[in-house]
Amino acid sequence: MGTLYDRGLGCLHALALLPLLLVPLVIVRRLYFSPASNFRGPFLARVSRLYEAYHVLLKDDWYENLKSLHEKYGPVVRIGPNEVHIADPELCLDFHRRPDLEKCSKYYGLVGTVLGGLSEPQSHLQRKTVIQPLFTGDILARYSAGELNVHMENLHEKLTEAASSQHGEEGTNLTFILWALTNDIMTSYIFGERTGYLAASDLAAAHDATRAYNAIDLATVLRTMPPVKILFNTLPVLRRHSVLGWIDKLISTRLARTSKGDSTTQHERGDESILAHLWHELGGDSHLVTHELAQGVFIGNESLLSNLTFLLHQMLENPRCIQALRAELDTLDIGAYGHQVWRDPKVLQLRTHYVASLRASAPRWHRQPRQSTEPVVCKGDTTIPAMVSISFTPRVLERDATLFEDPDSFVPERWLGNNLETQTLRRNSVTFGTGTRTCLGQYIARHVLKKALVCIVYGFDISLLDADRDSEDGFKYLSTYPKKGKAGYMKVRVASRFAAC
Repeated sequence: MGTLYDRGLGCLHALALLPLLLVPLVIVRRLYFSPASNFRGPFLARVSRLYEAYHVLLKDDWYENLKSLHEKYGPVVRIGPNEVHIADPELCLDFHRRPDLEKCSKYYGLVGTVLGGLSEPQSHLQRKTVIQPLFTGDILARYSAGELNVHMENLHEKLTEAASSQHGEEGTNLTFILWALTNDIMTSYIFGERTGYLAASDLAAAHDATRAYNAIDLATVLRTMPPVKILFNTLPVLRRHSVLGWIDKLISTRLARTSKGDSTTQHERGDESILAHLWHELGGDSHLVTHELAQGVFIGNESLLSNLTFLLHQMLENPRCIQALRAELDTLDIGAYGHQVWRDPKVLQLRTHYVASLRASAPRWHRQPRQSTEPVVCKGDTTIPAMVSISFTPRVLERDATLFEDPDSFVPERWLGNNLETQTLRRNSVTFGTGTRTCLGQYIARHVLKKALVCIVYGFDISLLDADRDSEDGFKYLSTYPKKGKAGYMKVRVASRFAAC
C-alpha cells in the first residue's frame, strides 16, 4: 500500500512540475523555431506576449516604445512570438489593402467573445454585405435629416445652459457632454429610441457608470494572458461585468421586445431601427445580433467621442480655422434656420477638410495585425513567412513625413482641391481603416462630426479652462479609452455668440 501511495504521490509531483519543464521548451521553440525567428526584437517580445502587457499596462508607453524599437531594429521588428511590426509606409499600405487577409486570432480573438466580428475574410465580406447598407443610403439620410437634428438641439441647449452658469471655477466638462451626445446618437440610431444621456441630471455619474475600468486594459489582458481569455470564453457571464455589460443590458431588453412575434412582419411594418433590420437580416440569431450591436454602440460612441474631441481641440489651438469655418457658414444663406444652422442640408456639403483632418487623431495603442496564407516579400530580399502576423500602427503611418508634409501640424487646407497631390493624401490616410476592413460607421461619423462641429463652433465661443495645465498633462483628454484614474477631461469656458440663442 505504501509503495502505491508513494508512486501516486510521485506522479502528482511530476504533473505539478510539468508546466515548469515545458516553459524552457516553449521559449526555445519561440526563439529558434518560430516562423518569425529570423526577425530581431526584444527578448521578452520574442518569447511572450507579456511584453505588450508590460508596456501597455505598467509603463503606458506602447507608442513611444514602438518608435524606439524601429529606430534600433529597422523597418521590420518582432514584437511578439508570431508577430512583426512594420513601419515602412509603402509596405503598410500595399499589404493591408489586400482583400485576402485574415485578422490575427491572437490579437482579435477576444473580439469573438467581447465585441463580435469575424477574422476570416470571406465570412467578414458576407457579414459586411448585410451590415453596411444599414449605415448608408436612405436609412442614414432619414436619420440625419430628422433624429440627428434633435440631438444637435439637445447639445445646443446643454451648451447654452453651460454658458449661462459656467459652473464656477470648475468650468464646463465638455468630455461628459460629448460622451452623452455620442451615446445618445449611437443608441438612438441603432435601437430607434432615445436613451436621454444628455438630459441626465448628473452627467459625471452617467459617464462613470459606463467606464468601470479601462477597455484597452481589458483587451490587453485577454490577448496577452491566455488563462484569463480562456476563463472569459468558459464563463460568458463574465461579459456582464466587462466594459460591455451596460451595453448588453441595453440590447437585451430591446432585443426581447423585437424578438416577440414574427420578426419579418415587424420588419415589413417599417421599423427603421438598425436592431430591427439586423434581426431580420441575420435570421433572428440573438447571439450574432447582440455581438454586432455591442460593437456598433461601443466602438461607434468611443470613436465619435475621440474624434470630436480631437477636432475641437485642434480648432481651439488654431483660431484661424474657427474663423474660416464661420465665414464659410455665413455664405450658405442659413438665416431661415436661426441658431439651428445644423438643420440646413447644405451643411453636409461643406468642404470636408476639417473632418479629413482627423488623420492625426489615431490612438497611440491601436495596431492592425493581419495574416496572409502566402509569404510576403518586403523590400530587398526580406520575406515574412505565411501566417506570421504583420501589423502596423495607424498613428505611426499617419505621422510619417514621407506621406504627409509637416505631419504633426493641423493643416486642414492640405485636403482642399482635387489635384493629384490631394488625391494621394486621401489614399494614404487610414483614419477610417484601409482595404476591405474600413470602418462601416464612417458615413454616419461624417454626418455627426460635421453637424456637431457646426453646432458648437457657430453658436458658441469656447476656450480651454486651463490650457497651460492641460499642456503640461499632455492633453490627456485626447486619449481614446482613457485609463481609469488617469483620465483627462476637456474642461472649457463657454459663451453664446448670439443673444437670441
